[in-house]
Amino acid sequence: MKNSITNNILYFLFFVFQILFSQENLISKTKLYDINGIKYLSALEYAKTQNIRTLFYDDKEKLELRFQNTKLLLSPHSSFIKVNETTYHMYSAVIYDGNDFYIPVNPFIEILKQSGLPIALIDSSESFVLTTSPLYNINSISISNKINGTVIYINTSKKFSKNMLAASITRGGWLNLTIPGAIVDSLNIIESKLANPIRRVKTIQSNESAQISFLLKTKVDDFEINSDDTFISISIRTALEQNAENLRKQRERWLIDTIVIDAGHGGKDPGAIGVTGLQEKTVNLDITKKLGKLIESNLGIKVIYTRDEDVFIPLWKRTKIANDSGGKIFISIHANASSNPNVRGFETFLLRPGKTQDAIEVAQRENAVVAMEELYHEYEKLSNDKLILYTMAQSAFMEQSEFFAAEIQNELDKVLTSPNRGVKQAGFHVLIGASMPNVLIEAGFLSNKNESKLLGKSSYRQKIAEAIFSSLVNFKDKYENSSIENK
Repeated sequence: MKNSITNNILYFLFFVFQILFSQENLISKTKLYDINGIKYLSALEYAKTQNIRTLFYDDKEKLELRFQNTKLLLSPHSSFIKVNETTYHMYSAVIYDGNDFYIPVNPFIEILKQSGLPIALIDSSESFVLTTSPLYNINSISISNKINGTVIYINTSKKFSKNMLAASITRGGWLNLTIPGAIVDSLNIIESKLANPIRRVKTIQSNESAQISFLLKTKVDDFEINSDDTFISISIRTALEQNAENLRKQRERWLIDTIVIDAGHGGKDPGAIGVTGLQEKTVNLDITKKLGKLIESNLGIKVIYTRDEDVFIPLWKRTKIANDSGGKIFISIHANASSNPNVRGFETFLLRPGKTQDAIEVAQRENAVVAMEELYHEYEKLSNDKLILYTMAQSAFMEQSEFFAAEIQNELDKVLTSPNRGVKQAGFHVLIGASMPNVLIEAGFLSNKNESKLLGKSSYRQKIAEAIFSSLVNFKDKYENSSIENK
């Protein structure tokens, strides 16, 4: 009885609050489902009522909700829910029916209070969740290219005083516009169709204002802000000559802004198993994550992982992930094995038919995973002749791949005491179809007792990651500059 009275009071206060601030928010309802005596909320229905962006990861069967700067990750049949970098535990698990995720509503409401997502209350009948939905006054953007520059139109449902608007350009090329009193439809904004010179757009919402930031591809000489009843406009002017414009286009084409790192094996495929019992998939994943962290922290470059946990990803899907993400470099990380326990050292491979028996054996071992794939028979079509054709199709990136591989070997040689086995060629299925410079790294031999012990140490794997990162920095600098000069 006491809980019922408390809920009714909260319910009343909720509506009073909405009446007082009705110009800024609306009440939306999301249906609740009773499953085995527990109230559940449909994640997709909740996202729809709140205009929250959803991303479903097919390979992991995970659902991500994105609301402004908050990311909420749901895993099927798990009682843990991740909000940004914080993990929360619920007394009941999320239910996944193959289409939608159902969240136990009571612990979820408590999480909402701490997460930055819209707050919620259960109605008195316990049939719905009531949430506040903002009335957006910044709705969308459009870009219009003119002869002498570009105009960005920010569509609004109210007039914002020009004198209240503030804008600045950072050294990193971000044009930041701050709008006091604005409530931004972030989902609509970030999914807007972009055009030159806008490379990317992001939003930040606070209680008092909103910020819309535009990443520019070109250097801006000047800009001007204007305001009307239905839009805010930013006029961007450049006085660059046509040859400079061409140079910028080439730079954008060859700019390394996305790197794909592939942790070999995973899930049901352990890869090589060392004499100490260490599984290759574990080594590969740890080096991959360490490398990715170095790239993101020091270069600010987007990193795409073909896998970031212990799951099985088919070989064909790994290069598909790379191509679909617009990757500019593909790095596949592995650990080696040999029937000879005395063999040790590190080596980097390129996609070409193997020239040495050792290279052929390594390729055969790494390619053996195709038998675990549903469409493994498709790989049978890749005769040696067809492999040659595939490598010829990638010839545009072969020179860059060779250079990158040499840089990797040089940097690894500086920090590791193991033998440098050099750059080699072999027919790795995981590299086939990667439309970008690509390499496969064998960081050491798990079949060698001493090297297996080293690979089992986090500090040693960190050394490997740092060496690969150094080679990437060298390659990036020379690749981008030489590509521009030679095009």
